[in-house]
Amino acid sequence: MDIRKLMSKAKAAAEFMYNKTATIKRSEEYTKMNGANGMDWVVKYTNVPCRLSSTGMQSVNNTSQGEANVIQYDLKMFLSSEYELKAGDSVIVDGVEFESAKEPFVYISHQEVLMKRKGYA
Repeated sequence: MDIRKLMSKAKAAAEFMYNKTATIKRSEEYTKMNGANGMDWVVKYTNVPCRLSSTGMQSVNNTSQGEANVIQYDLKMFLSSEYELKAGDSVIVDGVEFESAKEPFVYISHQEVLMKRKGYA
């Protein structure tokens, strides 16, 4: 059996585990009314089934104190390979905003995207 056919059958099993949904936004150039160029966030995809996973023990120590309590940790998001994600995309999952840290690892059955969460407590 061809490995591509075998891996495509694994897609349904991987998607069965997706328990969250995401909205994916990308910063794109547009022309303002005065003719100048500007950048704005554009929603590329909504209701994207996905799953989040911690990338290690980082989630235990995810705040640092200073003038403000900064929340910062990394996650990995799993989703269908049908969606095109790019480094720097904004991803909102359950009301929490993340940034796509790097280009995704795309497989036949799914893709994995390293995400960064930054915010204040």
